[in-house]
Formats: sequence, C-alpha cells, structure tokens
Amino acid sequence: MTDSSPHPHWQTAVHAYARHLNDYVARGDACDWEGMGQPDDPPELSPLLPLLMEQLRAANAQRDAATLATFRSQWPPLHEATQPLLEDNAQGIGALAWLPDGSLLVRTGAWYEPGQVWMVRGLETRTLPDVAMFGASPDRQLIALAGDGRLRIMRGGEPGPIAELPLPPRDEALPPTLADLAEDDAVIQQLIPFNDGLRAVVVRADGVFLCRQDGIQRLLPTAAELQEQADDEDPCPVRLDMVHAAVSPDGRWIACGQQDGRHRIFDGHGQAVCEIGPHGEYPHHAAFFADGRQVALNACHFYNGATIAVDIDAFDRIDTDFYEDHPAVRVVDPGGRIYASAPVAGGLVLGDAYGYLRAVDATGTLLWKQHVGSTLSAMATSADGRMLAVGSFSGTVHLIDLHSAEANPEQVGARAHREVCRWLFWKQEASPLAW
Repeated sequence: MTDSSPHPHWQTAVHAYARHLNDYVARGDACDWEGMGQPDDPPELSPLLPLLMEQLRAANAQRDAATLATFRSQWPPLHEATQPLLEDNAQGIGALAWLPDGSLLVRTGAWYEPGQVWMVRGLETRTLPDVAMFGASPDRQLIALAGDGRLRIMRGGEPGPIAELPLPPRDEALPPTLADLAEDDAVIQQLIPFNDGLRAVVVRADGVFLCRQDGIQRLLPTAAELQEQADDEDPCPVRLDMVHAAVSPDGRWIACGQQDGRHRIFDGHGQAVCEIGPHGEYPHHAAFFADGRQVALNACHFYNGATIAVDIDAFDRIDTDFYEDHPAVRVVDPGGRIYASAPVAGGLVLGDAYGYLRAVDATGTLLWKQHVGSTLSAMATSADGRMLAVGSFSGTVHLIDLHSAEANPEQVGARAHREVCRWLFWKQEASPLAW
C-alpha cells in the first residue's frame, strides 16, 4: 500500500486538541458550566486532508485489519479535523441494526433522502438493493425488512422469513376527503418488529401503524383527529412532523408521538392507554430502558430539549399536561434534543443534536458521556450488549466497545468507551471506508 508513515503534525495536533476538549469538559462539569466560554478552535489541518484520504483509501484496499489499525494509530480520527470534507460528503444515517452473527445493517441517507441499505461484515461491505428500510426487535433477535411492497420478518441466519406482514396502503383508515389527498411517497422512517415476529410498528410521515398478519391498525393520527382534519374548510394531506415510536422489551407497550400534542402510550395490541405531557415544546423521541420498567420521552425546542423517564406501572393512572409534575415522572436529561437512543446495561444511551452520547439511568444519573461529532441520527446495541453502533448526519458510523473503559487519546468525554472503528459512508466515495 501507499506509505502511511505517521504525519507528526496531524497526530500531535489531534491528540493535543482532544486533551484540550477533555479538560474543557471536565472544567465545565465541575462548575455546572457557569461562566464557561467556548473551547479553542480546532487545529487547521486542511492541507493534510488530501494525503489523509489518499492513504485511507489505500489502507482500505488491503482489507486487512492490522493495516487499518496501524493507519488509525498514525492518523487518529477526530470529527473536527475532517469537517472541511463534510460539505460534499455528509449524509444522514437513517437506521442501524446488528444481526445476531455480528454483521451490521446501515441505511444511508435520512428518511427524506435517497439512500441505500448496506451490510457490513468485518471489513466487507455490500448493498442490499431489494431492502428500502429495516428495523430490529427489542431483543435484537429479529430483523424486519421492507422492500418491494412487502414486510418480511427474519430470524438470525434462517434463509427465509418467519412471517410476512402487510404494509399500510397510502389511504389506510383515512376519511374519504383525506384519502383523495393521500400522497404516494410515504417513506418508512422507523420499522420495529415485536419479539414474537407477529407484529410490527411502521412509522411514516402519514402516520404510525401497527401491522399484523390479520390486518393493519392506525395508531396516529387517531380517528377523531383525522375526522377533524377532514372537516376543515381547506383540508390538507396527512403529514406528521417529528413522528416517532418505540416498543417495550416485553412487547406490552408502544410509545409514540409527533410534533403536535402529547406523548401517547398504547398497549401492544393497539389500545390507547394514556397521554403524557412533554417537558419540552414538541415531542421528538421515545425509547424504553433496557429493563423495560421505564419509558424515556424526549421533547425539543430548537436544538435543545428535555427527556423524562416515566414508570410503566403508572400508565393506567397518568394523564398529565405539558411540563406537569407527577410522582411517576422524572427528568433524566434536562438539555438535549434527542435524535437516537439505544438500551445499555443499567440505562439508556441518548444521542443529541450536538454530537454527544449520554448514558443515563432511570433516575437521571449520568453513567458516561462522549462526543463523536455531528448531529446523531441512529443507534443500535448488539444482542450481547457489547457493541454500540452510532450514526450521524456526517455520514459516519462509529463502532464503540461498551466493555472497554480505556478510551483512545483522541476521544472526548467522561468515562468514555473505546471506539474500535468508524465507517465513512460518504457521498463522494466509491464505497464505504473503514477508519
């Protein structure tokens, strides 16, 4: 391969800037960020970027783990250092899911962008052209694949689907007035199969749906909300902003929401249970903690927000308004607009608009945090709980070893875990690059 001897300036500058950021974060945490200014600007490393990319491509051409490990030690990655390349290369990572054999599925492009589904196995990558979107069950044993108008539920290495479920037609459960206005381009934003393989939640801009072999049930908007919209003097097509959903580990609960209104809870069979007032202006994200005893509900305002944890035992008696206190509700993250999350032992990892991962428990105790850069867009934990995959709008997928507390010197955070690799799914590259 091309000579990839370390460039002292890059390595020294990246490590020095990471030390500065870690010191800045430690001082900010110590004073609760009172009076903290901005960190120093990142080092100017743009002149080295062409050489970096040339040697990164050459290292990838070898498809050899030792070669790539050597390259990474000589050219340590740092988001801030490669920012000049993002204008032409960045794209969202719309979904991530680990397969039981350790392979990783990656959907490039945010849901509103054209993209591809890739499978990463070791250092090998290939596209899955027949798959438009995918999603993992809460126990990470099943994968739902959507494509060609079908929804297939797959288990592990079994060659064929264990079930096929219907996908919602564009006019599913719409009043005639709204059915006439329904658009044909409803793209799946989230896909969540249940552990039993018999049900799946489908999230699109036109609604949240519970799909079963015997039919489809619309969860959002409700029938009453749809009729009110249809009765408007000038009705418009159904289109929900910031629509989202989550399924509990035991399949008993579905949490969902959208920009207008409160957080909604349904049981696993689609029966409405309760509504919970957000502690922010607009519901934005939902997730269940690893043990399933609490649901995390995020609401945002611009690029900030707040996340609450709600005890599932209170679902049958809670009915709160915006910002309303309740004994079963606790604020576990007071500042972040959360775009992605993943369960981990003892808590939940929250990914925010500023590129931070924060692992919290159900009381709001911070377990660890680290900065990966760019707005986060997707996250997935492996079935054994060891690996965390994190995708961002920079077109990068970070692979983090949750069992390793020894962070690399270029990493930024508090009690951060070691990043073992990052994949660049960049628009201008012929294929993904491992770094």
